[in-house]
Amino acid sequence: MSEKISARLLRVSLDELRQARSHLTFSVQRVCQLGGERSNWSEADLEKIEAYTGRFARVVDLLTNKVLRALFAHELEPAETVIDRFILAEKRGFVAGAEELSILKEHRNSIAHDYAGTKTETIFAFCRTTQVQLDAICNCVEAYAARRLIA
Repeated sequence: MSEKISARLLRVSLDELRQARSHLTFSVQRVCQLGGERSNWSEADLEKIEAYTGRFARVVDLLTNKVLRALFAHELEPAETVIDRFILAEKRGFVAGAEELSILKEHRNSIAHDYAGTKTETIFAFCRTTQVQLDAICNCVEAYAARRLIA
């Protein structure tokens, strides 16, 4: 893949991540006043929570599958597997340990496969407690990628 093509793919991936993060920020504002117990949620609250957790999962997915893949391809780093990307992300300082991304990805999968909504409370609590961490990782990756695109 040429450098021009890899740079374009990275830019497109970063734009998608920024847009998804913007939608997630909107959802954060919609759920920030909600309590953590399902018994207190109305149907409208559940809809807001589902949008929030789905958007959280989408950001994790874009970050781990699309942006990191495009970034490492642009750097000509072999990173075919998810674990390869997580290890390289740790080496670049995006996360303290590869397991941080692994945990985010694991919960993303839980969100995507909670068809009946039986884990909504747990998922919602996880997303709320890791929102700051996800934002920090995304900010770090975006800043690093911007520097790489300029170089």
